[in-house]
Amino acid sequence: MQHKRFAWTCAAAGMLAAMSLLGACDPEDDDKTPDPPADAGTKPDAGTPDAGAPDSGTPDSGTPDAGEPPPDAGTPDAGPTVTLPLAVDSHWAASGYMGDGEQGTITYASECATPRPGTGKGTCHKFTYTVGGNNWGGVWWQYPESNWGDLPGFEIPDGASVLSFYAWGAAGGEVVKFLAGLSTKADGFTLDTGDVTLTTTPTEYTIDVSRVRYRKVVGGFGWVAGGKPSPVVFFIDDIQWR
Repeated sequence: MQHKRFAWTCAAAGMLAAMSLLGACDPEDDDKTPDPPADAGTKPDAGTPDAGAPDSGTPDSGTPDAGEPPPDAGTPDAGPTVTLPLAVDSHWAASGYMGDGEQGTITYASECATPRPGTGKGTCHKFTYTVGGNNWGGVWWQYPESNWGDLPGFEIPDGASVLSFYAWGAAGGEVVKFLAGLSTKADGFTLDTGDVTLTTTPTEYTIDVSRVRYRKVVGGFGWVAGGKPSPVVFFIDDIQWR
């Protein structure tokens, strides 16, 4: 009896062993295809720069556009340069009527000799003076016009030695005194030729200005005359500082 129980026990053990072997040989478990690897995450960027072609445009060199005008430097206009010789009529105006001239007894016209004397600078002047209650009259060339010393005069360049001009009479014998420097207060000096008796021939006269300190001159030129003969008719031309 014991032998039978032993034999059954061995048979049962053998069956269990055989079943274990069969399970180990299950074809479904014999799949040799490896499982896919676990997701390792996105591969980190290796940092390689974009290999695309660089912009071929020329870099800005900073040079300003040649077509644009330069900015205004703000330099003030210096104006024309004043040099000697200096024509009086170009800057001073025959506006200062004196004595009988204030009552309108002095008339003026532009009338020239043919040919004009000297260099012919400035304007030709013909004055006719008729005696009035003051028994004298005259005219100043002023800068600016009608300035009797309230404003600065015209600045004359250094180096002038004379004020020169041509004068002559309509009949001859006219007595006229010629002037420079309105007053010592306005110009720092006043000069004159003394009485000059004119002839009918255009003659050059001068006033020496080399020994005066001039700068801004109000009275660039002038004349005065007495009342005899009446009327006094005479001419002046080519007035200049030089």
